[in-house]
Amino acid sequence: MTQTVIVGAGIGGLCAALGLARAGRRVTVFEQAPELGEVGAGISLAPNAMKGLRHIGLESNVETLADEPLEQYTRHYQTAEPLVTIDRHNTRDQLGAGYLQMHRADLHDLLVAALREVQADAIKLGYRLSGVDSADDGATLHFDNGEQHTADVVIGADGLRSIVRETVFAARGGDYAGVVAWRGLVPTEALGDVALLDGSNVFVGPQRIFVRYPVRRGAIQNFVAFTREPDWAAEGWTQKGSRSALRSHFEDFHPEVLATIDALGDAACFRWGLFERKPLDRWVKGSVALLGDAAHPMLPWFGQGAATAIEDGVVLARSLVEAPTIHDGLLWYERARRERVTEIHRESSLGGERLLNAYKTLLKAEPVRTEDTLGMTLYDPGTVALA
Repeated sequence: MTQTVIVGAGIGGLCAALGLARAGRRVTVFEQAPELGEVGAGISLAPNAMKGLRHIGLESNVETLADEPLEQYTRHYQTAEPLVTIDRHNTRDQLGAGYLQMHRADLHDLLVAALREVQADAIKLGYRLSGVDSADDGATLHFDNGEQHTADVVIGADGLRSIVRETVFAARGGDYAGVVAWRGLVPTEALGDVALLDGSNVFVGPQRIFVRYPVRRGAIQNFVAFTREPDWAAEGWTQKGSRSALRSHFEDFHPEVLATIDALGDAACFRWGLFERKPLDRWVKGSVALLGDAAHPMLPWFGQGAATAIEDGVVLARSLVEAPTIHDGLLWYERARRERVTEIHRESSLGGERLLNAYKTLLKAEPVRTEDTLGMTLYDPGTVALA
């Protein structure tokens, strides 16, 4: 039986593993962490992501846990006047699935449970990859614990700082984009009598953005904020931030924004620098392929990072199952995915500049460019043509 190894038990890697396991393929997922978990953050699941989760049998599970915003607003940072409104009451009919938002850890837990139900021993913890030797007929993985494992095909789903990308594709690191992101989760009850605006909200101010939306059926308010900062060194999602420093950037924003920051626990504020990488020319080399952030790390302005990783996982699993050979399957996957994701990557980079430099009148006058208006969310990874 074909032995498929996936490096990284994140959302994209688990989607690929689940798709393969449900098709009867033996799969092993090596994860460097000693125990499974996800960052405390919200995640947006656009209709293209939901159609991917539908294909691997998780759409209804996600819908039981997620929030579904029927209105999304881009607002003036001080007055909260709506500058752009997206009405999602007809999204399911128009785009083939809902637009949902949920706690990232809840989605991760669903994927882990579903994979273990099909193949109980699929995930191996505490395996930090040090390198990969790739050939046309297989690959050998080397781990820090001294172990080596061979596989017919290796999928690098090991994130922004991918060891698979570095060792097999010799891809360089990213360039700091001049923007720092802040994130946190605030229990709604901690906001007391604060009257929150309806829907999912993006407050746009000069060189700053504050995004807030509910998760866990309104019990928690997830936020992510963006500020211009000239210098940054480290890349990663788990660096601690200061609530007072965050507040100092948003002192002139709407009271709802300040109330959300004030309700944040001191230990629950995180910040990280955004780094930009050029899209790779190839995602496949020998018996190794890249997936998700390892293949195409993108800036977060369209909220399509996780969605494209889900798409990758679904299309890769379909390709390996349906193609006549492993080599064909990897090429089918690359051909089906690279052009689409390169376009999303480009639009995501431009989207941040539009928002961070937007003025009230300009934003209202410009044509709206979102993942919906550009047709990105019509895509269905479970039915898109392969080969």
